[in-house]
Amino acid sequence: MGAFLNILLTAILIFYAFSLIIKWIFRRKMKKLQQQMNQFQQEDTETSTKATTNPHVDPNIGEYIDFEEVE
Repeated sequence: MGAFLNILLTAILIFYAFSLIIKWIFRRKMKKLQQQMNQFQQEDTETSTKATTNPHVDPNIGEYIDFEEVE
């Protein structure tokens, strides 16, 4: 009976430690992913503001005509 309780308590302790480690790893990965997403969003914002502040339009270009295929 004593060996059974020892094994049971050891299994519970291992399960608890494993769940704490998994939570810690998950939080760390999520924080790293959030930082990467913020960095990508900042880069996207910078490139979109650069594109809108300096639009270059060539005055020699005519208007665009969309042709449809006739079968």
